[in-house]
Amino acid sequence: MSRKGRKAHPKAHQQGFSLIELLVVLAIAGLMTGLAVASLDSGKASVDQALQRLAAQVHVQAAEARHAGQLRGLRWTGQRPEFVRRERDGWVVEPASLGEWPKGLQPDWPASPQPRLLFTPQGWAQPGSVRWRWAEGSQQWAWSRDGRLQTAALP
Repeated sequence: MSRKGRKAHPKAHQQGFSLIELLVVLAIAGLMTGLAVASLDSGKASVDQALQRLAAQVHVQAAEARHAGQLRGLRWTGQRPEFVRRERDGWVVEPASLGEWPKGLQPDWPASPQPRLLFTPQGWAQPGSVRWRWAEGSQQWAWSRDGRLQTAALP
């Protein structure tokens, strides 16, 4: 083959990075930064999520007590909260989807086989409050007999 039929391509020497390469690097750096920030705040987020799930289940259990005509309650086991219902002469654990309970998150009331918060067919047995504490803060819960649960973050 003769050289006349082929065009000579001058070798282009690339220096630096292309725009696509820079965008890929920036996207990876942004993803890593986002993951790092999320992991730093995951303790607080898991506490908030656990308390939100618990508050939602409190309302579900109170509604179940009204609907089924049962006495139900919330107690503290020393490790996590637990919902119970009254059957004959004792309390039976009622399954509830609370998920993983954060270590160190606990109420200001002691562990007990008796529930601290009672739900009756007529509503909540009595007004009351509990302070949920963890290393970085606390949250106050107060409930009225008519079924309202108020939460407030505390320092």
